[in-house]
Amino acid sequence: MPDPAPSDLLRLRFLSDLTPGPGGSVFYLETRIEEGEKEDDPPRYRSQLWWLREGARHPLTQNDAAQPRWDGGRYVYFLRKQGEARQLFRLDLAGGEPEALTAFKAGVEGYELGLGGRVAVLTRGDEAPPKPDAPRVYDQLPFKFDGVGLLPERSRQVRVWDEGERAWSEPSDLPTDVDAVAWAPDGSLVLVSIASFEERRSWLQRLYRWRPGEAAVEIGGGFGPVSDPVVAEGGRWVYFVGYDWAAGIGASPGVWRLPRSGGEAERLTPESLYVGLSLVSDVHYGGYGRALEPDDEGGFWFSVTEAGEGRLYRLRPDGRVEGPLELPGSLAAFAMSAGEVRHALLEDHHRPPVLYTGDEPVYDPNADLLEGWPRPEAFRWRAPEGHDVQGWVLLPAGDGPHPAVLYVHGGPHAAYGRAMLFEFYLLRARGLAVVYANPHGSVGYGQAYAQIKGRWGEVDAADLLGFLDAAVDRFGLDAGRLGVAGGSYGGFMTNWLTANYPKKFKAAATQRSICNWTSFWGASDIGIRFAELELGAGLWEAPELYWRKSPLAHAHALKTPTLVVHAEQDHRCPIDQGETWFAALISRGVPARFLRVPEEGHELSRSGRPDRRVKRLEEIIGWLTQYLLQ
Repeated sequence: MPDPAPSDLLRLRFLSDLTPGPGGSVFYLETRIEEGEKEDDPPRYRSQLWWLREGARHPLTQNDAAQPRWDGGRYVYFLRKQGEARQLFRLDLAGGEPEALTAFKAGVEGYELGLGGRVAVLTRGDEAPPKPDAPRVYDQLPFKFDGVGLLPERSRQVRVWDEGERAWSEPSDLPTDVDAVAWAPDGSLVLVSIASFEERRSWLQRLYRWRPGEAAVEIGGGFGPVSDPVVAEGGRWVYFVGYDWAAGIGASPGVWRLPRSGGEAERLTPESLYVGLSLVSDVHYGGYGRALEPDDEGGFWFSVTEAGEGRLYRLRPDGRVEGPLELPGSLAAFAMSAGEVRHALLEDHHRPPVLYTGDEPVYDPNADLLEGWPRPEAFRWRAPEGHDVQGWVLLPAGDGPHPAVLYVHGGPHAAYGRAMLFEFYLLRARGLAVVYANPHGSVGYGQAYAQIKGRWGEVDAADLLGFLDAAVDRFGLDAGRLGVAGGSYGGFMTNWLTANYPKKFKAAATQRSICNWTSFWGASDIGIRFAELELGAGLWEAPELYWRKSPLAHAHALKTPTLVVHAEQDHRCPIDQGETWFAALISRGVPARFLRVPEEGHELSRSGRPDRRVKRLEEIIGWLTQYLLQ
């Protein structure tokens, strides 16, 4: 295709929500971007449910679907918006129209299928959402969350559908939201929740045993976040993915198990493995499945982020860990069939997720659009302290020396790797090289590498600058025309580098950033706990640390022309951070431009309204090319 433009984002299609079906088949969602129904309507995402069986693809829905699950028999279930809220539907695979199973005013936020037609749903019941202009009163933290807004007053609880009774049970009665659920063979459930608002602020989740009509009984946890619970071995054990905050915020999540009767949890995977997928991409949309799935032999398959790739490992019944399984791409999702990994979504630097059966690609919706797009050049830079920094350079066509943009990922506990970033190819098409790497703080290189508590702007900044200089030397890039960009933690680092190295960069694009830790502490939905974990101290314990680690403290030295991008409903890094940085730039006489995006949150670049995503890309590309191609 000709050089891509930001509007080509609207032509991409996104595969997600892989789930096994009968006879070794698989269900998945394909999301496309459609024009609005009326002339003035904006484009929107539409996610359609498909069924791949015997090598052929069959559409099952015309309207939107989300979170599909097969019940092991005649039905496939999914969520769909009906009126103002998502409800649970099921579709008979023999034919017919979808049947709505719920009509809760607050909708359904998640569900899990059990045996005999039983379904457990996560819902706030019949609490109608408050009017947007109504005053709200709170007496606890947190009271907001990014992507949600102000939190509902009623907590999210579990209700169970009994096919025989054709009725929903009374809800569970835990003090805070239920976040996950798993069925046990005896028809009871294991719930993941938080014991108190104090523990909610500390991100400590616990597991509970519960049966409708009875009180929930705590069985363990309380040392960090918990996800993906599975009841196994005849109901004796609960397996789950968990973090241990005792090891710090850079701790690698692992596979744990806990007696369902209650007791101490045991970690089963080494701390060197980061369980779960955390590669950064702007061509994902929808869900990418669980990190942990049982096989048919008493073991489990689980996903891992490792050295810039999504990989698949196995936990054997005897406790040994095997892997990684050899795959023809980087893992984005997988689906089990008869105890084996039969289907997967695999991706790479230059392509979004593709559907595979075994080692064979069976469907790539973007093959024609992205044909011939190159892979980046990979290399490792050896730091003076002796560690390697892994990274990549995406080079433009033609002879150099090319101007270059150092792009910094968010997190910081995430990673670049074999997952596509469409934005990078837009920069490449304009003649800009893109340099990107995984500095200290990134995941997939061991737990110690990911931990930078109290060291933001130190070892991570040194890794990035060292890698950039090495890339300039190795690929003959133009050291006099360098830019820097990034979002979230990457926005913090963009601010930090331009304030502390004012002569290094000729242009910058800071997005959803942090510039002032003190205001972030109170305004962010995760501010108190995140700041304490990352800086290593509370606000009143070390106010000077909060200021010293704030890019704003160093903003007097700013010289780099900077584009500021911030969404007005970003509750993770609130918009006051972008406003403050823009004010600092203008007050110092630095050329600056501010893109404010209404109604969007922290995920603007990945799942924001399509036309707003295009506008963001246009502004970033226009700004960087204006200053780096002169």
